[in-house]
Amino acid sequence: MGYITLSYALEETSPVHIGLKEPEMVHNNQIIDGKGYNTYLINVENHSGTHVDAPGHFVEGGKIISEYQPDELVFNNPLIVDIPKGPNELVKIWDISKMDFNDADCILFRTGFEKFHSDDPEEYLTQNPGMSPEVIYFIRKNLKNVRCIGIDCVSMSSYQNPKSGEEVHVNAFKKSKDFGEPLLLVEDMKLSNVQNEDLESIIVVPWQIKGIDSAPCTVLAKVK
Repeated sequence: MGYITLSYALEETSPVHIGLKEPEMVHNNQIIDGKGYNTYLINVENHSGTHVDAPGHFVEGGKIISEYQPDELVFNNPLIVDIPKGPNELVKIWDISKMDFNDADCILFRTGFEKFHSDDPEEYLTQNPGMSPEVIYFIRKNLKNVRCIGIDCVSMSSYQNPKSGEEVHVNAFKKSKDFGEPLLLVEDMKLSNVQNEDLESIIVVPWQIKGIDSAPCTVLAKVK
């Protein structure tokens, strides 16, 4: 039994959603000839690298990530769902309608597009698959135990389908009497190194910064 990460280390070469500032790490103070100390200036947008979107990202007055308590970021019944998708394809309702989600509280969608993260960042950023609004609606209405979903793409939104992508986020975050609790969305995940039979739980650990809607995060998976 141990832990593995399902998130990427953030670096200057990390692919970030088009339109965002690329990460910058500046070596500020340095140890020179055995004297002094090291410090770095880190300049990143809060949706860089593996990150968790909270409702405040798209919903005015929605809960922001620093308002979540630690136990709200622990998921004891995670489920990885393999739905291979090619460039610009969306996860559709028929992909999941006959699946058994049991008591899952977190669903991780593995499309296989992770392979482009390092090998072809342009493909990863401009041709990524995404979720359809109908799937998010289905989860909110029918799978009310689910509090979080993740994906192995730069975003839940397909870059080539921005209108659909906006609806995906709104469906995930809005409140409705017919829905369960608003979802957390973890984007840009690393899912190729874990299987369901080994997965026990996951913990989402966002950067602790007051007042921002969402944040880069580390995702720890407890494995057998």
